[in-house]
This record gives sequence, C-alpha cells and structure tokens, in this order.
Amino acid sequence: MKRKQKKMIAILLMMAILFTSIGKTRAEAANAASKVKNACSAALKATGNAKKIKYKSTTPSDFDAISYKYNKKVSAMFFVTSDNTVYNICVAQGKSANDAKTLYKAFAQYKENQIHGLYFDTDFSKAEQNVMKNAIYGRKGKFVWYISMSSKKKNLAGETALKKKI
Repeated sequence: MKRKQKKMIAILLMMAILFTSIGKTRAEAANAASKVKNACSAALKATGNAKKIKYKSTTPSDFDAISYKYNKKVSAMFFVTSDNTVYNICVAQGKSANDAKTLYKAFAQYKENQIHGLYFDTDFSKAEQNVMKNAIYGRKGKFVWYISMSSKKKNLAGETALKKKI
C-alpha cells in the first residue's frame, strides 16, 4: 500500500513540475513577442516614414533575410514593411545567443545581397537605393534587428530607441 502511495505522489509531483514549466514557457513566449513588438514600434516612431509601412508580420520567413533554415532559430519576431520591402524594420529574438549570432550574420548577408543584387539599379529609385544602402542591423544578447527606413542618422535613432525597449 505504501509503495502505491509513493508512486502516486511521485507521479503527481512530476505532473505539477511539467505543468509549471509549460506555463512558464508560454509566459516567456508572450513576453518575448511583446518585447520585440514594442521595440519595433519604438524604432518606427524614431525613424519616421511610418506612412510607407503597409504590412506587418510575426512570421519569421516573411522577412527575406530569415530563410526557412533560420526559422527554428527565432523565438519571437515582429516585422513591418512597405509594398516593395525597401522600407522595413525587423526585430527578432533568437532562441539562444548563438542563434542570435546566426541571425545577425543572415541580416548582414541580406543587406549585401540587397545592394548588390541584379535589380538594385533598375527596380529602385535613387532615393530607395539610398535607403537600402543606409540600412543598419545589430545584435544585443538574444535580440537582432534590421532597420531600413531613412538616412543613416534616422536609422541610428531608431536603433537607439529599439535598444531602450529590449
């Protein structure tokens, strides 16, 4: 009889631990989503050009820099963009600091691909080309961002506002 009671108590304790950890995981995910959205919003306000923004997303693969192979490295993301994806801000939280480093490298490669792509000179106006050349990206802990909204000075102001929120 005592053996059955011990087993029952052990099972109940394990279930309690499991449900507690699941609750924490959901709360952490909601907190991360809120944090990246608030950081993106702060950057958007600081950079201006909010009128150009037409779309928003929380799906990592919607931002071209985060290809399918990087999807699993993102725990939360918020992305806003214009029709032609020239004007955009993406803030993402990696699942770990190493994942954030990988995403940071992907953002760096994305900028290079954008400004050295085949259609850069033909599909975009000179003003849009300048915006794309002035894009900045960065990393702090598990957070990474990409800002392509205006001049370098305004993009840096957006980065400063973003950093205050994360």
